[in-house]
Amino acid sequence: MISSFTSVNAGLNSFTNLIFVEDWLIERKVDLTINETKCRASIPSHASWFGARVRLGPNDELIKPIWISVKTEQLLESKLAKIKEILSDCRSGLLFIPENL
Repeated sequence: MISSFTSVNAGLNSFTNLIFVEDWLIERKVDLTINETKCRASIPSHASWFGARVRLGPNDELIKPIWISVKTEQLLESKLAKIKEILSDCRSGLLFIPENL
């Protein structure tokens, strides 16, 4: 009998990639110490570290480091509204089933 064990990174106590919505990466973390689900969004093409990316802050405000240039269509209000809606759904509970992607 052959068995194989693989680990799955489930976003418990650290952020893991959840989904891509066009250019935006949605990441999720389930913090077991305070029983809270946290989600964040960024455009990962500019840096490997979250703080050096175009991203949405904790209150869904746009944070764009001045040294980063982005395409205008990446920051359209309609696209940002969609990302904010997905973040809201992601934060709403343990089960996340994205709609209208």
